[in-house]
Amino acid sequence: MKWFQKTLTAIATFNMVFSPVIASAAPEWTEKDKAQLAHYRDYLEPLGYRLTLDPNEKKALVYDKNTNKLAMEVPFAEEGELRKYSPKSLNHMLMEEMVRVKQASKASWSHSVRNLPAESAIFFVAMGAVVAGQLITNYSQNPIAMKQHIEHSLSPIGVFGFFTFMYSQGVTANVLSMYMKNPKFHHMIPYLGMTVGAFLQTYLSQVASDPNVMACAKVMMGGKVSEKDQANGIDADPCSKAYEYLVLKKKLWEFAPGIVSMLISSGLAGVAQSVLTKTVLRITGVDIALWLVPGTMHLKGIRLLLVKGLQITAFVAIDMWLNRIVVSTWKNMYDGADFYDVNDRLNDKMNLMKKSRWAADDKDLQAEMKDFRKKMTDWRMMNMSEVYEAHQNWSEALHQMTSMFNTSYSFYDSFISEVQNARNDQTPYKFLKATYPYNGVTAKGLPDDKKDLLFVKPQFIESLQQETVQDTVAATEELLKGEKGKYLYDLEKKKLNSILTKLRSQERETVGAGLSELYDEVGRAMQNVSVSMEYRDVLRTIYGSMGKPYPMMEPGRGWVESYANAPMNEETVKGAKYYRQVGLFMTPKVTDYLVMQMLCGPDVENGDQAIKNSRGYPSVFLPPQIGNPADQFNACNHLGMAPLMPKDIYKYPLQTATKKQYQGAIDYLVHETRPSVIGTAEQPNFQNWWKTRTEAQMQKAFEEYGRSYDEIVAKMVKAVYYPGRKFFNGRPLVTNPMKTLKIYFDSKTRNRYFEGGPVYNGAMNSAFQEERVYLSILGDLLQPASEFNMDITHILEKDLTHPSLKEVENQFAVLNGMMKRIKVANKEGREVVESDLENYELEEQLQNIQGAIKKLSTALGVGDEQEGAVVQLNKQQRNVAVTALEQLQGLATEVMMYGSMANAVSWSKIRNLKKMDIEQQKFNNEIQARLDAMRGISMPGKH
Repeated sequence: MKWFQKTLTAIATFNMVFSPVIASAAPEWTEKDKAQLAHYRDYLEPLGYRLTLDPNEKKALVYDKNTNKLAMEVPFAEEGELRKYSPKSLNHMLMEEMVRVKQASKASWSHSVRNLPAESAIFFVAMGAVVAGQLITNYSQNPIAMKQHIEHSLSPIGVFGFFTFMYSQGVTANVLSMYMKNPKFHHMIPYLGMTVGAFLQTYLSQVASDPNVMACAKVMMGGKVSEKDQANGIDADPCSKAYEYLVLKKKLWEFAPGIVSMLISSGLAGVAQSVLTKTVLRITGVDIALWLVPGTMHLKGIRLLLVKGLQITAFVAIDMWLNRIVVSTWKNMYDGADFYDVNDRLNDKMNLMKKSRWAADDKDLQAEMKDFRKKMTDWRMMNMSEVYEAHQNWSEALHQMTSMFNTSYSFYDSFISEVQNARNDQTPYKFLKATYPYNGVTAKGLPDDKKDLLFVKPQFIESLQQETVQDTVAATEELLKGEKGKYLYDLEKKKLNSILTKLRSQERETVGAGLSELYDEVGRAMQNVSVSMEYRDVLRTIYGSMGKPYPMMEPGRGWVESYANAPMNEETVKGAKYYRQVGLFMTPKVTDYLVMQMLCGPDVENGDQAIKNSRGYPSVFLPPQIGNPADQFNACNHLGMAPLMPKDIYKYPLQTATKKQYQGAIDYLVHETRPSVIGTAEQPNFQNWWKTRTEAQMQKAFEEYGRSYDEIVAKMVKAVYYPGRKFFNGRPLVTNPMKTLKIYFDSKTRNRYFEGGPVYNGAMNSAFQEERVYLSILGDLLQPASEFNMDITHILEKDLTHPSLKEVENQFAVLNGMMKRIKVANKEGREVVESDLENYELEEQLQNIQGAIKKLSTALGVGDEQEGAVVQLNKQQRNVAVTALEQLQGLATEVMMYGSMANAVSWSKIRNLKKMDIEQQKFNNEIQARLDAMRGISMPGKH
């Protein structure tokens, strides 16, 4: 092909140089012209062409010498016409076009800024229409699509992204309008503009995320890379690094399938509009607007919404439908073929190490193994992308519900136990009736691993907290005798003496009053500009030396606070999502929220629903009320008043239906928790009540969710066990010229192309292929061969020989057998998932795989055990062995995760109830032993 390009170049050059001479001077040639003409003839002659001139017809004729057939005619150009394309003229034309483009850009910027609110609303409605359609037609794919749409649209990133979309779409449309003169193609302009806008909105942040890209832009605009920039990781030559990031590391290549998808979407949407413009769009854009407007007024907003909104909706909807198909096909073609190169590189680097007798640097081989692991993980994620996305969406959809259910159960269970203790006259210490004056004060000498005692046995810890208070009083008295005390105002000294007097008391309530006064004074002084700096410093010193004192003098509130802060309850309350206001009260902590729900939550005994589910939004679990059902409180309703502080929950007066008065929620619940919840001292009933009234609703909800989630799991099971390779796997339609030539002339490359990519599309088969790659490397370390020649395509056809390798393979096979117990059946016209597998079985099998890998590491001499090695490895071999073993462990976890995802089809499996039943007694014994140990522990400093 190169010779043909040279020919065309020669002819074009000849035409540009000689045409004006021929046109103006006919057959009169200078010696220089004749020499140049001879030069071109000499150039074309060896290529098999004959050049002749026809001055009368003003053209050059190029003939094939062998056939004497005319190959090309090159007409002469007039001198005046050629002068239009002189460098000076071209520069002038380019500057004129740049001015026009700049004006188009300026107009688009002005339009984008001015119309951002209106067009944001249009975009919001258009995208909402797409999301609503998805929820109707494919709810199982994304049950929280509307929530994600609203959050993104209202976020700063979403607004900026849409502005980028508007501006770039406007610039593109304006420029295309300048040059696309054919009216037949005008309907394509909005959609091509949307393609550019969507590309920049989607990918601009990814491109700009590399600091060298931004630094390169700075350098190209005349800036310099400072030493500070280099200290922050920017290269001295940022443009070279940016080129490496975008081109050599193929970052731009990652965007290719998305761009192709958007271009196809533009074409389809444009064709659809051209077909419908004369009918549907005309009616919706004009007629409906006039129908809806009374009188003669024309509502432009409706026309704008319907026409432009429909354009955006069509583009986004088509692209959402096409994107997955295009991306999957593209990645199958190119990523699938790339595994052959990965295979060759692994072989080459292994053989390079073997050739050096494992004396060479092993970093490249390790990097290749880790890159292979990443590529294989990405490959499986791509083949199951629809399932991954859906599973992530379902996890988010159910997270609040499941986490709040677990948090509520744990807190309610502990709270009901304390209600029983508070009602029992024989109980020596009643937590829900106790005040916590020392809350937040550091317990002197208490180690971190005993912090649970602040929750379990606060009455024993108060003496240590009292020591901290007294130490602080003594230190403050010394401080006031020094320089600080000299500069305090009299009122400040008086206030400090008032606080210190209370703190010196041996009465816990008085000390609590002093700490409360200190807390309030610190807050007041920090906001009061009239106080002295020395006073602020003294207050900060006193407060900080005691920890973070915040006395809780309302009965029971301290127990609620200590529950939230206890390390033993960290997992229970961590990550729980809840409302920050219930009724009249702010609930900044989850325990405050739960106390209010005990008053104001749904009455599950009388048919109220604890599960709130709105299509398109996450499901929510609302903890139930446990008070007397006859009592209704105004405090549970937000009456438009400013919300009250959390501490008011515990002292706000409550009146029952029978006119009984209680001070705060805890006081009420201690006396009015319904008997069906609390049971009796001899026979508690909370566990049974929760299971029948609350957990039963969760089980029913999961039955409904399971019907939708079954669709996802059915797809997943099929993707995991897809039997072979897809048609486009490893067969790119377009490759670079060198690879194309190799396909034609190299039998190995040609066979690979026709055979398709080496890696299976099914997740399980590809996982076994990856496992075999690592085992092949480890097998060569155990039993070295003269040459390492691994073939991923046929790697599963060969048998393993070493027992340690076979054991790892066997354990993976057991895991595979377990996952095959998750089956897809057809019932009542729909696919459903049937499984007798429990998730704890998968976890146990993962431990078995890890045990087999540990034995293999021992055989290689890289494990924790010193004995049992069957081979002596040097440093480089050990490094490679450790890397391969780590990749195997990661692979095992990944495969187990597929099983967990596919098996999460019912509430019982998510809760692992069978496993819980098996382990429950053991767990109870451990907790009891822990509590016994705490009760019998000797307090620090008390010997």
